[in-house]
Amino acid sequence: MGDSDPVAAVLARIRYDGPVPPLPDPAERVRLREAFGWTVTQMGSANDVRRETVWTWESDPPRTPRGEKGQRYARILAYMAVELAGTGKGSGTATPEPAPGGDPQPEPAAAEATPLELDFDIEDPPDFDWPDAEPGPALAETAEPEFDAPGSWNDLPEGITRPCVRCGQPTSCLVGGQPRHVYLQAMATMGMPRCGTRPATPPTAAPQAQTAQAMPTPAVPAPAAQPVPAPAAPAAPAAPRPASTPSTRPAAPPRRPATASGPASRRTSRTTTKKPAAKPVPPEYADGPLAVLGITDGTLTAHLADGRTIPCPAKTLQALAAWALDKKKIRLGAAALHDNGFDQDPLIILTEGAVAHFGLPTDLADQEDLRLPADHKAIKSLTKAGWELTKAGFGPWPRIFKRLDGRRHCIQLFLAPWGALENRVWGRAGDLPAGDLARMLGTYARLVITPRGTVAVTGEELMTSLRPPTKAEWSEQENKYVSAKVPHTLHTVVDPAPCEAPDEHPVVAADYPEEGSRPASEALDEEACIWVRPAELITDTERACTHVAALDVQVAFLAACRRLHVGTGPAIHYPRNPAFDPDLPGSWYLDLSHVDTDPRLPSPFTSSGERPEGPGWYATPTVAYAIELGVDVRPMEAWVRETHSPYLQPWYDTLRDAYLTVMADLGVTKDLDDETFLAAMAGYKDGDPLLVTLTNAIKATAKSGIGKLRQRPTGLDHVFGDPWPALKRLTWRPDIRAMILSRARTNMHRKMNHLATVAGRYPLAVNTDCVVYATDSLSPLPLLLGPDGQPIRGGFRLGVNPGSVKHQGSQTIDWALDLLADGVNIANEIKDASLVRAA
Repeated sequence: MGDSDPVAAVLARIRYDGPVPPLPDPAERVRLREAFGWTVTQMGSANDVRRETVWTWESDPPRTPRGEKGQRYARILAYMAVELAGTGKGSGTATPEPAPGGDPQPEPAAAEATPLELDFDIEDPPDFDWPDAEPGPALAETAEPEFDAPGSWNDLPEGITRPCVRCGQPTSCLVGGQPRHVYLQAMATMGMPRCGTRPATPPTAAPQAQTAQAMPTPAVPAPAAQPVPAPAAPAAPAAPRPASTPSTRPAAPPRRPATASGPASRRTSRTTTKKPAAKPVPPEYADGPLAVLGITDGTLTAHLADGRTIPCPAKTLQALAAWALDKKKIRLGAAALHDNGFDQDPLIILTEGAVAHFGLPTDLADQEDLRLPADHKAIKSLTKAGWELTKAGFGPWPRIFKRLDGRRHCIQLFLAPWGALENRVWGRAGDLPAGDLARMLGTYARLVITPRGTVAVTGEELMTSLRPPTKAEWSEQENKYVSAKVPHTLHTVVDPAPCEAPDEHPVVAADYPEEGSRPASEALDEEACIWVRPAELITDTERACTHVAALDVQVAFLAACRRLHVGTGPAIHYPRNPAFDPDLPGSWYLDLSHVDTDPRLPSPFTSSGERPEGPGWYATPTVAYAIELGVDVRPMEAWVRETHSPYLQPWYDTLRDAYLTVMADLGVTKDLDDETFLAAMAGYKDGDPLLVTLTNAIKATAKSGIGKLRQRPTGLDHVFGDPWPALKRLTWRPDIRAMILSRARTNMHRKMNHLATVAGRYPLAVNTDCVVYATDSLSPLPLLLGPDGQPIRGGFRLGVNPGSVKHQGSQTIDWALDLLADGVNIANEIKDASLVRAA
């Protein structure tokens, strides 16, 4: 391989003698790699490690690379810093010089150099090209100067070209380190296009350009301890938010959290995420995403999310719809979350007074269907005026639309007295005053998305809004824009593999027509673990402890979505002894019943925690974890998806940022030490009740959105074996749900296993994301430390981040032993005050 291979070219020019340069902090490692144009896969190839290992080197907290590979990694980063300093992108850190006599650095292809705005933090898997559907802000047209000044570009070696990041045609120019055609003012004067073949001799620039080049800009040195952020497109300043409103949703998740320097303690050394600047609100949506209608002094009034009120003159539903869409009267709605998506429709919430104002019943008579009869006078009047309802009819979340000018104009209604807000999630929020309800739901809309129904429906809507399945693409044949599928999104309805489908699915019922007749070994059973250690296996040492303490994983299922590759295409069947590939999402049939596991730990292979009884189906993360434990896996059959992507990464980022933002407003931040964190978590529910409700809603959006991936039939009239409406959704993907739950369960088992191996502590009970241990303290802190008093590497860590743990509760050992003797799962009961008093 020569200079055509950028990895080999860089390795050939690095000096390997002399002292090893120090490693920068994780955020700077990411910034250097991305600014240099390398993917995680390329960095892994350069260091002879897997790309997953590079992720751990760049994670927060990082895993420190050691030995020869660690030295090489440090030298590569130092080389990148030197090269980037020459292009104005370096951090200014002193680094060793590259070996003399090296050739010019070849730039990567445009597809690798262009960062994706969705912050996947994961690189292209082998065997397919990642879609470059959305250029990053650094390459956006608005981020480039209007013209390129002479001398602002470099030439590649003769005969070497790269695809232009704008037009895709070959170019031998590097502008700002990116392959791009130059564009001079003289070209514009001659009417030449923006992109094209670079002239052999650059024309003389216009006097304005020369003057601009001749006037240097004074350099402002950055502090040595602070990493310089990667260049980005300038953003308009965000409007200040009202003091009573929590932080607004960022325009896009950051590529990587910025690190804090100067740690003061073990916990304060962890990095904190800086909130990105809020995305400017488009003028057409200046009044916010929603309005809550209430009766004030006998007048129908719209309460907006920012605290303002506007009179609403509508007396009928059709007048309300017309008013909500009239930008001259009120500007409701929100911008699309992705350039390929659609803007978010206005949401109008009707309180009990508003429901009565429009002649609607304050309580639905049909409690079974939760729909207003089609012959109701309000519905008839609405349809007579040319407005339509979706097939769902007029229920707690009706959508009203009208087709005008070839487009469908919609508003979303939400009737609070009809139980639109689920009590188990939102509590009594439906009874809040209109102004408070507008503030709370408006904050949710800015942090997550404008609600579209239950939290499950909203969670699913967020998935497709962040990763739209189609985009507008110009068709030369039809001479117009057409809808095109976006690769590596969920753009096509696919059937599940037979092992992944529930019993009532047609692909299963065809072979097992009687409900419950399918053998358990033929079904993929990836669920959360619920397990109790047998009382006879509780040791005397544990019985001598004074208390039990429970650790609860923060938003465990959401945490499992981070960097998780899931299948986006159809399942491919390999019926005979396929070789296991951890990079392929899917289901594998193999026998793990022979694997010996410690009986004081739950089995990592089953949801019951019991040892498998024979061969069965397992999702890819479960099989990969078995290999991690030293098991020789030999699949006999497999259903895998060779087309896959980190589809849920932007969904994870959005919900994580929303959760951390609200928790920070409640006083629980990422930079707290352990004792302060425990105190903050113990008292955060005494804070603003609207924010506390928001945290519950955000967590429920994540959990219910994952459950929606495998929605089962709900109607009593469903016939076993017949399809149900959910199967028509692009996001009905039980295989993705299985991947998430498999990863969440094995992640938790890995930490329990580390705790057992290092400190000899074994769980007494596990319930989904909660685990209970015997201890001599009410505090869970002693459980997290090893014999040397230091945190256990790979074990549980306290924190507010998804995947970290919080204190679920503590009780006396006698309380625990009494319940365990009866087989009660104390992980599920440790917070039950009635049981505590009874003990």
